[in-house]
Amino acid sequence: MNTYSSRLLEDAVNELTRLPGIGRRTALRLALHLLRQDAQRSEALGNAIIRLRSEVRYCSRCHNISDVEICAICADHRRDHTVVCVVEDIRDVMAIENTGQFRGVYHVLGG
Repeated sequence: MNTYSSRLLEDAVNELTRLPGIGRRTALRLALHLLRQDAQRSEALGNAIIRLRSEVRYCSRCHNISDVEICAICADHRRDHTVVCVVEDIRDVMAIENTGQFRGVYHVLGG
């Protein structure tokens, strides 16, 4: 027996629950929200996810997420390239960058 009246809705909920921190109730809320939006908004989200998966690259120098071969941090000549912060994960780069205090470059181990 299906929980939902639509197999398509159930499939969407099942896929959304695969995201970290998203349970079935939140997944259902998100799926219903997407249904209420203009088709263009839902398509824009879908296309952004598809482009993320197909076009994202990793910086050839530091292994941070980038759209090009060398990320904006490594390409910034105002940064001190003699100071390297070794981090475990890309989220660490984001957290440090949000402080605005570090002016060196990074090396992402998990990148």
